[in-house]
Order: sequence, then structure tokens, then C-alpha cells
Amino acid sequence: MPIFEYLELTLTNNVMHLQLARPSKANAMNKKMWFEIGEAYHWINEQSNIHVVVLSGKGKQFSSGADINFLLQVMESTVDCANDKTEHLQSEILKMQRAFSAIVDCSVPTIAAIHGVCIGGAIDLISACDIRLASSRSYFSIMETQLGIPADMGTLQRLHFNLPDGRLRELAYTSAIFSGRKAKKWGMVNDTYFTRKGLMKAAFVLANRIASHPNYAVRATKRSLNLNSDSIVSSGLNAIAKVNSELLQSVAAKATMNELKAKMKK
Repeated sequence: MPIFEYLELTLTNNVMHLQLARPSKANAMNKKMWFEIGEAYHWINEQSNIHVVVLSGKGKQFSSGADINFLLQVMESTVDCANDKTEHLQSEILKMQRAFSAIVDCSVPTIAAIHGVCIGGAIDLISACDIRLASSRSYFSIMETQLGIPADMGTLQRLHFNLPDGRLRELAYTSAIFSGRKAKKWGMVNDTYFTRKGLMKAAFVLANRIASHPNYAVRATKRSLNLNSDSIVSSGLNAIAKVNSELLQSVAAKATMNELKAKMKK
């Protein structure tokens, strides 16, 4: 089993527990963790003894999204770029997208078990999962507009299949904070549980139920279900990568991101 710096993998009875493991930073995804997620799923896809993945966060939070320093690094990567800056940023965004798309492309289904905070890039992450469960006390925010950019890692493209269009637009436009209970009411998560212990128990009960069925049949079912959305999501991701490759170079976007970083230091 591979060893990662910011992920912990534990396999029990064909169920892989994959934990985001940067708890001192609320599991904020820095560059290393972000791409480790893609690497882990490419490896999982090749393992015949892994039938289901339960994805959770180590510590008190699921994930506070992308590390602000990582986002600033991406924005500033054009400084020494000898080639077209828009093409460079578009390439970087597409690489980031592929790390989360690896969850969708993996033929093994993933159950996201969400407790505490799940905002920004963390919603992009769970939108790539097959099933989402949450604690009733968890809270969510599609907060990218607050950062001065549209979400570009899958939230806007994938959650159309779970949330009513008007509700998704409201949440994306406003960066509003909403609870696990509301996420269930609106269809973003399947079920909620009062405690984290109850959440994790339910996630593994469901995972073991799926794992009890023939692995080849479950994998084939996931591939078939993905056909319903693959082309739509792919075109949407490519389009938003183009939009943000231009937007991230703007003075306004850089100023907003730096203002947020300064607030976080206080």
C-alpha cells in the first residue's frame, strides 16, 4: 500500500478508509495533498481487493477546502512563465481538476462521510463522490464567489445532478453557509446523523453492504451510471478552466485573494 504525506489509507474487508490527514490545518488541501488524492485513486482503481472507499477527514473537520497559499501559488505561477499566461493557467487548472476527476473515473464507488466544515474546494471534492453522508452539525459553503472566482473544480458541473438548479445558483452566487440538515433536505447528501460516531458507523455499514456484492458488477454499474453525465461534466470543466485562466490574472481577483489571506492571519 502506498504511503502519502497528507492521506491515511486503511483497508479492512475490501473497504478502503481514505482520510484527509492535515488536521492541524482543518484538512486544508495544499498542493501536495491535492495531487495525492488523484494519485491514491489511480492506485485504488488498479486494486482488485478494494471494493468501496469511505472518504473522511481526520480530526474535527472534514476539510476547509483549498489552502489559500496553494491558490495564490497557482495565480503567481505566471510571473516567470515564458509562454502564454492564459494557456499556462488553463493547464494548471485542468491538472487540478484531474486530481478530483480521478474519484469519478475510478471504478470503485466512494462514500464521502462529512463532519464539521466542508467549504470551497472540499465541496468540489465531495461532488466527485458517488454517495454523500454528513453529520447534521456539519456545514457547507460554495464560497468561491467570496474569493472573487467561480468554483472550477466540479461543484458547478456535478451538483446539477443533485441540487435543484435554482438552489445551486443561489448557493453559488451568495457563498451562503448551510447545514448538513439543509444539504439533506435539498438532496446534496443522502442522509445525516446526529454524531460523528453515528455518521462513520453508517458509512461503513453502507460500504460493507456494497462490498458484499460482486465487485465486477458494482464497478460495471458505476461505469454505466457515469455515462449519463461524463460528457456534460467534461465540457463544463473545460469551459470553466478557460474562464478562470483569464480571471485569475485580473488585478481584482488577486487583490481579493490577498485580502482574504490577510484576514486569516489576524
